[in-house]
Amino acid sequence: MDILGLIKDKLTDSVIEKVSGFLGEHPERIGPALNIAVPIVLGGIIRNASNEEDTGKVMDVLKDGGHTGEILDDLPNLLGNFDKTQLLITIGSNIYNHFAGDKGNTIVEKLSILNGIRKTSASSLVGLAAPLVLGALGKVVSKEGLGVSGLTKLLSDQRETVFGALPPAIANQLNFKSAVSTTNSVKEEKQKDVQKQLTQKSRFLSWIPWALIGLIFLAGFAYFWKYRKEIKSQEIAANTAEVLPEKDSIVVNDTGFDNTLSADSIKSATPIESSTIDTKPTKKEEVIEPIEKKVEETKIKETPKTETFDKSSSSASISDQLKNSNAWIALNTNFKRNSAEIISRANLDEVAKFLKSNRKSSAIIAGGSESTGKTLAEDRAYAVREVLLERGVNDGQLSVQSSAVNDVRGKVVIKIKK
Repeated sequence: MDILGLIKDKLTDSVIEKVSGFLGEHPERIGPALNIAVPIVLGGIIRNASNEEDTGKVMDVLKDGGHTGEILDDLPNLLGNFDKTQLLITIGSNIYNHFAGDKGNTIVEKLSILNGIRKTSASSLVGLAAPLVLGALGKVVSKEGLGVSGLTKLLSDQRETVFGALPPAIANQLNFKSAVSTTNSVKEEKQKDVQKQLTQKSRFLSWIPWALIGLIFLAGFAYFWKYRKEIKSQEIAANTAEVLPEKDSIVVNDTGFDNTLSADSIKSATPIESSTIDTKPTKKEEVIEPIEKKVEETKIKETPKTETFDKSSSSASISDQLKNSNAWIALNTNFKRNSAEIISRANLDEVAKFLKSNRKSSAIIAGGSESTGKTLAEDRAYAVREVLLERGVNDGQLSVQSSAVNDVRGKVVIKIKK
C-alpha cells in the first residue's frame, strides 16, 4: 500500500487552490511545498516507529484521535471553511511537533527556503499534512484490520518511497535514511572489514619473502662455515701427509751442489759430512713447521749422504767444474714443490760471474732428473735463465733445452760450451 500515493490522489488542483487562498501564497509554490510537507510528516512517524513498542504509541494516536480516513474524503468541504481549516492546521501542528521533535522548526525553515514561501505558510502546510497522513494510515489499518505488527510492516514498506520524496537537506534533518542506503552502509562496513582483513593479511604475507631471504642467508652462511671447516681439515690432513717430503723438500748444501732428501734417496744415499739447510719455507711448510723440523732432524741424522751431481766432479767447486768440465753440472737452485718458482738461488751468482768473465763461453740450461715432466723441467730451466740475465749475463750466452737430463740428479743442470 502506497500511503503517499493515497494522499496525493486527494490533493487535487481545487484543494491546492483553496490552500493557496487560505495562506495567501501562489498555487505554483504551494503545490510542490505540500507534496514535500506530506512525506515530512510521514517520515517523522516512520522514524518514531522503529520497533513495535513505539509503533504501539502511533496506533494509540490513530485510535484516540479518531483517524479513520474520513478527512480525505471530505477535504474540499473542510478547506472551504476558514474556521475548520484553521482548526485542522492547529491540531495538525501539534501532531507534527510531537513526531518531528526538536528538528521541527529547522525543517519548517528549510521547507520555506526550498519553495520560496513564508515560514508561517510552511508551518501551516506541515500542520495541514499531519491529519491527512494520520487519516490515510487509519484508513488502511481499519480496512485491512492491521495490528501493531501489521502497522510496523506498513510503515517499514513506506521507507523507500518517503525517502525518495524528501529533499536531502530535510531528510538529513530527520536522520531518515532509506533501507537501501542502510543496506548499502552495512555492505560498505562489511567491505571495509574485509578490506581491513585483507590489508592485515597482506602486511603479514609481505614479511614472508624477507623471512625466506633471511633463512636462505643463514643456510648459506652455515653451509659456508661447514665447507670452510672441511677445507681447513683437508689442508691440515694434506700438510700432515706431506711431512715425508718428496724430491724438492729439503736442500743440503755442501760444495755448492743441489743436494736433496727424497723418499727414494733415503734408502740408497751415503752419509753427509756437513750440511746446510737452505730455508725459506712456504706457507704450507710454516703451518707444519714444528712437526716437519723433527722429521727433518731425524732424517738428517739417519739418512746417508747422497750426491746430486756427476761423481767425477764431486770434490770440485762449481767454478772449477765450469772451467774444467764439458759435461752436465747440477746446480743447487731450489724451487717450490712442483713449481718453477725459485726459493733459493744458491750458486747461480758463481755461474753468472763465470759467464760474465768468459763472454766467449755459452751455457745450455735444462731440467735435471728431479724435475719430472717436460713442462716442469723446461719452466725451471727458463727460471734459472732469467736469474742469470738479471745478473748481467748476455742473452746470447744462454739457451734452454726443453727436455730434461735424466742421467744427472738435480732440479736444474747446466753445460758450458767454449
